[in-house]
Amino acid sequence: MEREMKVSVVCPFYNEEAIIENGIKGMADKLATLPHDWELIVVNDGSLDDSFEGATRAAKMNPRIRVVGYEKNRGRGYAIRHGISQATGDVVVTTEIDLSWGDDIVHRIVQTFEQNPKADMVVASPNLPGGAYKNVPMKRVLISKIGNKIIRMGQGREMTMYTGMTRGYKRESFLTLPIDEDEKEFHLEVAQKAQAFHFKIIEIPCVLEWKDAKLARPGSAKRKSSSKIPKLIKTHMVFAGAAAPFRYILPISIFMILISSFFGIWAVRNFVIGETSVFVLITGLLFFLIGFVGFFIGMLSFQNQLIQRDLWRIRSELMIQSRNGK
Repeated sequence: MEREMKVSVVCPFYNEEAIIENGIKGMADKLATLPHDWELIVVNDGSLDDSFEGATRAAKMNPRIRVVGYEKNRGRGYAIRHGISQATGDVVVTTEIDLSWGDDIVHRIVQTFEQNPKADMVVASPNLPGGAYKNVPMKRVLISKIGNKIIRMGQGREMTMYTGMTRGYKRESFLTLPIDEDEKEFHLEVAQKAQAFHFKIIEIPCVLEWKDAKLARPGSAKRKSSSKIPKLIKTHMVFAGAAAPFRYILPISIFMILISSFFGIWAVRNFVIGETSVFVLITGLLFFLIGFVGFFIGMLSFQNQLIQRDLWRIRSELMIQSRNGK
């Protein structure tokens, strides 16, 4: 007889006293309709306000709700990792406590795992057909869409949403990933390493809606983003460039070599008809040298990527052996 699936939902929070109690109650009400055993783990990421007290009060209403955390703020990535380390479910869903990714998002992620037993990871994406952004400032939508497209180009066009936190994982699969990032770059690192470990990843469309109450400043009716936009752009561009440099270095190198061929043909033509050819030839050689060096750097980066993946796998094996007590 097949064992019943258990679902763990992990929701980090930081300074959210205005919404945390109602958020936990609302999430618990939705989870109560799951056809599976479940637990809700809310992670206090070193809040400075009364969020922890509010979460603790809300948790008393149901033994399936647990509040965990620590005193110093460590970042969303660390909070999610801490929550997953406390989880006991077969499937772990990480999302925001205010259900801003959809009231039924946990159900849909779990259903996707049921329909695809070999899946390791399910990603909610507002960038898929059928997905959308609601009540999110246009500037923030554009940054998200453009950033994810750039990252997708570097990674090989396998996902449309690298930056979102709402995802489902097979817990045992997630625990094989050697993750280091503590802040929001955590989502990028997980996506990169999940693909490197050949996880079966499925994306589902969702509507991302910013709730006005969350993170609203006193006297303001509108939500304010917790993300620092300049830092977000910088880190995502660095990730996109470092993830797979060979993908863009190779085309640039080939383009430079083609240009050098054009100048080479031009130099030969000038030599044959008696016109000055040395400067044209030198220009062609410069383009060829740039293209050759770029190609060589691209090959080195490709080799470095292969070595990096081998190191990740070694770390993963050591982690698994450590957990198994070997």
